[in-house]
Amino acid sequence: MESHKTYQAINPVELAKISQELIVKNKTAYKHLATVLPVQQILDEIIPKLIKLYKGHVVQIVQFETDLSCINLAVLFDDSYTKEMHQAKMGKIHKAINSINDKYGPDTLTVINCNYRDVQDSNKNSSYIYKARNGTVIWEQEEKIRI
Repeated sequence: MESHKTYQAINPVELAKISQELIVKNKTAYKHLATVLPVQQILDEIIPKLIKLYKGHVVQIVQFETDLSCINLAVLFDDSYTKEMHQAKMGKIHKAINSINDKYGPDTLTVINCNYRDVQDSNKNSSYIYKARNGTVIWEQEEKIRI
């Protein structure tokens, strides 16, 4: 038994409209990729904000490579920084990150948080700790390192 397929004609105007929408979306997506991000300018903008938000609890800020974003940072905090403190600051931390991503494009900046001692302890492992452990220290508070 032979089956016959029925084809429906597409309105050329609708096809052109869909095509134009895709072109606009692609231009927006690739515009971000085509621009060269001013990495140092972004770091100069975000690091003071992070230090201020975490107050005296930041031991190091580490930059690491990943597919998450163009700029990936790990804020390593001391043992006195509690979960409650972090929860109270989450809104402000996200606001600082979003201000960079809104200004330079989506996925420009990602920030993770880790306990400094956990990163230094070779017996502790997680994807966050691994990233922080294998990154490059771009800021550190000298007196905290000696604790």
